[in-house]
This record gives sequence, C-alpha cells and structure tokens, in this order.
Amino acid sequence: MDRKTWDKLISTSGVIVAVLMFGLGAAAVYGGNFALDNVRDRLEPQNITVKPASEMTPEERAVVGDIAGEKVDTGTEAEAYASYIGLHVADIGGGKTYAELGGPLFALEAQIEEAQTAGEDTAAMEEELAGLRTQRDTVFKGETLRAILLNAYGWWTVGQITLYAGFAMVIGGVLLGILAFLGFRHARKVTLAAAPVTKAKAA
Repeated sequence: MDRKTWDKLISTSGVIVAVLMFGLGAAAVYGGNFALDNVRDRLEPQNITVKPASEMTPEERAVVGDIAGEKVDTGTEAEAYASYIGLHVADIGGGKTYAELGGPLFALEAQIEEAQTAGEDTAAMEEELAGLRTQRDTVFKGETLRAILLNAYGWWTVGQITLYAGFAMVIGGVLLGILAFLGFRHARKVTLAAAPVTKAKAA
C-alpha cells in the first residue's frame, strides 16, 4: 500500500473519530451545563443564607470558609453548609445519629409502659421522653437537610466533571480534524508530485 493510500485511510479514520469526539463533547457540555443549572435552580428558591463570619464560632468559620454571609446557590456552597449543619446536629444529638437515638427512646418508652402497668408515677420519665423525641426529630430534620445538600453537591461535581470532559473532547475533536485535513492535504501533494513521473514513464 503506497503512502497516498495510507494518508487517505488514516485521515478518513481521523475525520470519523473527530466527528464522534466533537459530537460526544458537545453532548457532554450540554449535560454538564444542565446539571449545574439544575442544581442552582433547586438551591436558589430555598433562600439559604449563611450567617456572617462575625456571628460564627471559630469552628463554624473553619467549616464554611469563604461563603460566610453568602447565599447558598452552588454545589460547593451546599457542601460547606452541609458541614455547618453537621456541627450542630452533632451537638443536638450528642454525636449520635437519628438511628442511634432510637435505642434510648424505645427503651424509655418500654420503661414507662412497665411503670404505668405497676401503677407508678411516670411524669418525670414522660417529660424525658418528650425531650428525647424532640431531640431525635430535630436530628432527623438536620440529617435530611444535610443529605439533600450533599446530594446537590454530588450532582454539581458530576456536572463539572462532565462539562470539563466535554470541552476536552470538543477541543480534541477539532485538533484531530485539523490533523485529518493536513493528512488529506499531504496525500494530494503526494499525488501531484507523482503525476509527472507517471507521464514520463508513459512516454
């Protein structure tokens, strides 16, 4: 197989791959932008605003970083605010999760039931139970909000990766297309250069 044929074959393959890369890259850019816009559209209506740094403890400032006093409308800010919520949820539940707080609560309910059956006064235990229920409900709400924010952060990260990968594929497709064009150009030069030699042999 001569050089001209090789150039055309490789250049044609390059064009096909370039078109595929450009098409996939464009789709990835669209998908990445869609994911980022979708996260932003879900966060903005919530009107979540972080407290100013002057009103925070050093530990809180270390967690939220530069978003103190800002409105939460990006995945990165959502992740920082989720960490901020995590600090307070840990304080409310004494470091225990919603599931872990269920054990003491159910045990106390059983104790109250036994005491009531025995005719004992359960007022103090019922007050403690009400406090545990409130504590557990608050932890549940905090954990739920934190999970939602972290989910937004996850999709934001996926969107960013997809967007940057799309740009890389588009650029790669364009560069490969240029190389394919140069390959066809080289094949044409080889053809033109070989034409006089062919005529001379025929004579």
